[in-house]
Amino acid sequence: MTEHVLQSGGVAVRSIDLAPRTVIETHRHDEECIGIVTRGGLAMVIAGEQRILAEGDTYVVPPATAHGMRVLEQRTHVIEVRKA
Repeated sequence: MTEHVLQSGGVAVRSIDLAPRTVIETHRHDEECIGIVTRGGLAMVIAGEQRILAEGDTYVVPPATAHGMRVLEQRTHVIEVRKA
């Protein structure tokens, strides 16, 4: 996983490049997180509900909500925005 963060004014924008079959274990954040898949695809579980996301799909993780993801068979890129 390669990550670049741009932070200003209390907002963080994360550009995340993920290798095929990468697993991000279930975790929580105190703040809401929104994201878009810009390349590839992944299976994301938010509050126990799984969605398959492809290029152009978006997601919203409410504050303090358990979530995790598993990258599918190709390199995947995600952009996430949340409070810094």
